Amino acid sequence: MGRHVHGAGAEHALVDSVTTVEYRSAVAAYKAQRRAWTRSSAVRRTRKKTGVFTGGFARNPVNGEMIPIWIADYVMMGYGTGAIMAVPAHDERDFAFATKYQPPIRRVITGPDGATGPLAGAYAGKEDGAMINSGPFDGTPVEGP
Repeated sequence: MGRHVHGAGAEHALVDSVTTVEYRSAVAAYKAQRRAWTRSSAVRRTRKKTGVFTGGFARNPVNGEMIPIWIADYVMMGYGTGAIMAVPAHDERDFAFATKYQPPIRRVITGPDGATGPLAGAYAGKEDGAMINSGPFDGTPVEGP
């Protein structure tokens, strides 16, 4: 729904198949860097979220939009399939990553006052709103905690 980013762990089996020729060297360098980080406990404790664009895109099943595929160190191989459909506007980790690397951030839930514009930080459903930029789900109420 809305504008998302697909992400996968660097060791995911599909990374090589979604990486385009022009991004292969950047992805290979990132994967090598990740292997070095994995061996260093000091680096694991202090590093910021990192990632690299693969050049590949996936189709959003809700609205058919093509969305960029990135590999990122905060996507855990042991969690689900090791690949996620991120929602940067509404998840703090995804928002931090998107702010740093600049994939699109599209709001998919209005603010309680009906706000639909850019966000200064992740809006993680702390208040009531309605779905927007979500195709057939537009207008669906979203309840806060």
